[in-house]
Amino acid sequence: MDSRVLQRAVDALRRLGEDPGEVLGAGVEGAVLALGPDRVAKIWTGRSADEVERLQEFTASLDAASVRLATPRILAVIDDDGLLLTIERRLQGRPLRVEGADPTPVRDDETAVLLDVLEALAGAAVLPGLSALPVLPGERPFGLGRTFPANLADLVAHRVERSRDLLRRHVPDIDELTARTVAGLGSLGQRRVALVHGDLIPANVLVTGARASAVLDFGFLTTLGDPAFDAAVTASVFDMYGPHARLSESLLDDAIQERFGVEAQARGLYRAAYALATATCFSSSGSDGHFAWCLRMLARDDVRDALEP
Repeated sequence: MDSRVLQRAVDALRRLGEDPGEVLGAGVEGAVLALGPDRVAKIWTGRSADEVERLQEFTASLDAASVRLATPRILAVIDDDGLLLTIERRLQGRPLRVEGADPTPVRDDETAVLLDVLEALAGAAVLPGLSALPVLPGERPFGLGRTFPANLADLVAHRVERSRDLLRRHVPDIDELTARTVAGLGSLGQRRVALVHGDLIPANVLVTGARASAVLDFGFLTTLGDPAFDAAVTASVFDMYGPHARLSESLLDDAIQERFGVEAQARGLYRAAYALATATCFSSSGSDGHFAWCLRMLARDDVRDALEP
């Protein structure tokens, strides 16, 4: 982050009587400053005031939903002449795994943590405010009057249409693949409705000791929907680019099947939908690693087999 923006934020916080400390992290959307043991200040550079206010409303609903883990809560929004700051609850713990730091397949203790997180999210109270966020950047929230598979099918069709020429160059049968995915989602009908995180990568799960303590970074495919979707995506994104990615996914699939009964066909269908919907989220030209990962997912035999009628 630009040092001038950081200093401006520090000055604004001090005018409000705060004592900002160290920078805890920085990314595309901004930076996070410590405000003692229980709170942080977030400097937003990638969101509008309306987006941050909507996120504040979502975190209030998240708090009211009684998730059995600590979750983000925006306590205050500050607009310092166009510079957006939020005061938020400080979440305790360390990331389940730091990307690139551990090349081994998913461990049993990590599997147990992820299953506990999925169970906690699925057990949260179903409140309308939990579906208030845009499911992807530039998209709308999912409508509450339709089933999750129907909403997801519309998202897939819309996202593929936006990038059809690019996708056709890399996936010659993209039209058929999309049609089969949309049809498969349509055949699912009404599914269980629960809080879906959508992006449970290890960095978004905090642990204290060997137990999950907090979940953060809601907002990428976060909605009310089928917990089987969250489970399928979580197994696939635990290790997206490492040498043991498929082994970790397989181990997590077995554990998810045993604990939650998520069938293989639903996992494959939801993975196809995820890949089609998110392929160009980070680059409209397909020049990023996520796009390449989505192409590999769409080429997998098990994913294509799940789309058979």
